[in-house]
Amino acid sequence: MVAIQIPCKTFLNGLDPRSKAARRAGHARVIAAAILVAGTSIANLSAANAQDKVSTVMEIGGSKLAVSPQEMRALSNLGNLARSAQTGSQDRALAEARRAVNSRDARFALALYELEIGNRRGDDVMRAGALDVLIVSPLTRGDRLAGHLATRGQIAFRAGDFDTAGKLWARWVELTPSDPDALANLAQVRLAQKDAPGAMDLLTHAIAARAALGQPVSEGWYRQRLSIAQQDNLVAPGIDAARALVGAFPTPENWRIALVVYRQLAAAEGALEVDLFRLTRHVGALTQAAEYQRMAQLLNQSGEPREAKAVLGEGVARGLLDAATSPTREIAAEVDRAIAKGRNGPMAKPDLPNGAGAQVRLGVARLNAGQRAEAEAAFRAAAGDPAGGRYADLGFFWLASLGRDF
Repeated sequence: MVAIQIPCKTFLNGLDPRSKAARRAGHARVIAAAILVAGTSIANLSAANAQDKVSTVMEIGGSKLAVSPQEMRALSNLGNLARSAQTGSQDRALAEARRAVNSRDARFALALYELEIGNRRGDDVMRAGALDVLIVSPLTRGDRLAGHLATRGQIAFRAGDFDTAGKLWARWVELTPSDPDALANLAQVRLAQKDAPGAMDLLTHAIAARAALGQPVSEGWYRQRLSIAQQDNLVAPGIDAARALVGAFPTPENWRIALVVYRQLAAAEGALEVDLFRLTRHVGALTQAAEYQRMAQLLNQSGEPREAKAVLGEGVARGLLDAATSPTREIAAEVDRAIAKGRNGPMAKPDLPNGAGAQVRLGVARLNAGQRAEAEAAFRAAAGDPAGGRYADLGFFWLASLGRDF
């Protein structure tokens, strides 16, 4: 609105200021002049407003946007400085653009520039604000939304905002259900939220998705699955995770991790514990004195004193046992007495497993006799026994230790 100032007293040349007629004529001329001025100003303002409403097409990120000339000038200036190292000039251009933008398209363009600048600066606050705009904007292309959700979720996760990260990454999984990274990232959120079964399930799907794509699977994913199961005592998923770890990465360290966790989850005792120790020794995963001592005692009690003596001898040779100190000295004495008496051990009734267990022991005997093919056949029979229980697991582990798949 244009304010029109009309003077209280106006004196026009050629008229007597004391004349009423003059005064009336002067007032009429002043009013006419004021109306003319007002009309001219209003016309100028209308032209300016019309000019501001004119759409100018700008292209950014593969999108064509309709912005006003004023928005275009501010955004173009910012775009020219987006990759500049002149942070001061960038900040001024950012402030100018934020003041100028008003339309949906202009806000979208501004967010793209803010994201680029935020990425270059490592400024998560700027990046988060820009991504929040881009994620909800209908102008964001579908092929870019998943990436925006992934990045914004990562920012939230690093900040400890697991609820926000979970919502964003859940949308990411919805958009790309076969993306292994999306599944694995969401698993980290579930783990942070104390949802161990949910994290295990997502990691399992992530591993399967990556394998389906013919891509190498991270060893860390296998290990993390097993670690989650151990911490939360998830027996069935944990045993699957142990089998998967040594099946994919059969390193000595992974064998030890898998079998130690398996022993805890399966609560192995009796004959199963003896046979599990045999497997652990076979893959070179016995690393503690207590394990050698425990295995020797179990073997002696189950009627296998000569094997017990061999286990103690191996522990001494590896420097893990001292034959002259307790309790190794006492265990060795018991084993020697059993051998000297010619007994099968102190047990009146040997603990002999049946079914799959018998196949496992047959496989071990064949392997010790150098009959590898026969040993593999016995282990395969044990692993494939639907009623094999934990011995089916041992059959699988023995096959894996020989480099064979079940």
